[in-house]
Amino acid sequence: MNATPTKSSKINPAVVLVIGGIIILFIVSLTTKFFPKTGVKTDLKDVEKGKITFKDTKTDQTVNVGGEKLPDAFPKDFPVYQGAKVVSSVSNIQQGKGNGFLVTFTIPSGQGLNKVVPFYKSGLNTSGWTITSSFDSDTIQTWEIAKGSTEGSVAITSERDQMTVIVTLGDKE
Repeated sequence: MNATPTKSSKINPAVVLVIGGIIILFIVSLTTKFFPKTGVKTDLKDVEKGKITFKDTKTDQTVNVGGEKLPDAFPKDFPVYQGAKVVSSVSNIQQGKGNGFLVTFTIPSGQGLNKVVPFYKSGLNTSGWTITSSFDSDTIQTWEIAKGSTEGSVAITSERDQMTVIVTLGDKE
């Protein structure tokens, strides 16, 4: 009896992040609607544009979810591949307590790991970021990175003709 191998299906990490972001937006909007006296203000005018901002009036903490641009406080020296498109971003900013970011980029078709990986390795090094650990394969490159009081990770995936870069950054604890 011969077994026929089946093709496994993989879910694109960017799709998971976008769906997760939508679920978070829904839950948070319900929470702020039913619990308005928590000290959290929301700016709902951008919801139709795929972005929402929450600000805790007690702590001055601001959380931005969505949008197709880099968060304003995202490190200016972090390398971004030419033509990369921001497909999702989450930022958490609190005055005097640090910032956190999760940004997902897609890379224009026709670019391979052989072009994108050297760009990021060189760009990170030139900007003073250190790769502290890594995992490399034919379809994914992941690095833990650090610079000063900031640490995070970079994951570069290549599936079929689509490349995705996921960057997480935050202050060291």
